[in-house]
Amino acid sequence: MHYNMRHYEGDWSVIALRSPGGDPDNIFSIHASAGMNNNQYRNTSLLDQCPSLKQALSYFQCEITMARLMKLNAGAIIKEHTDYDMNFEAGEARFHIPLQTNDKVDFFIQDEKIPMKEGECWYLNLNLPHRVSNAGNTDRIHLVIDCLVNDWMKEQFNNPGLLGKETTNEKPSYDVNTRSRIIESLRMLNTPVAIEMANKMEKEHD
Repeated sequence: MHYNMRHYEGDWSVIALRSPGGDPDNIFSIHASAGMNNNQYRNTSLLDQCPSLKQALSYFQCEITMARLMKLNAGAIIKEHTDYDMNFEAGEARFHIPLQTNDKVDFFIQDEKIPMKEGECWYLNLNLPHRVSNAGNTDRIHLVIDCLVNDWMKEQFNNPGLLGKETTNEKPSYDVNTRSRIIESLRMLNTPVAIEMANKMEKEHD
């Protein structure tokens, strides 16, 4: 199950295909800004069982940090929230590829509905407020890919209309248990920046 239970109602679950250290049980979205080296992100054993997904990831000619399957069950909702610094301008982009969806899945960014269809690939500026609801009778499953921005990606973003919305600096809020688990994961990375982020999270909520 997704770790941030404050942000959803119903069932929202995650499978890690690529993660820090290749740990299939690590579903936390740890940003590259935590100071990890690129080679610390590795494919998990689960991705090796999914050759079609592995092939899809090979399309991206940039460093992939995290890759996950995310399932939003029928009847579930993801409440409005922001993913801090998860946007092209901040140097890290997230892509969504719907593998299974239905016409009653509503994904909104700043009250604008995003009409994602199966097999399409969407860049989403998730530093902006967004929410999702699945009012259909089937589960929604997305392949979600976090990448570092490079020259290849900049070429894909050559259309200036893609970057038309302003970003926000609003930070996400977590319950006590989720915050503790994130801090623990950051400390396990044992990089100077990750430790600094963990210390900052602890001080902000003392």
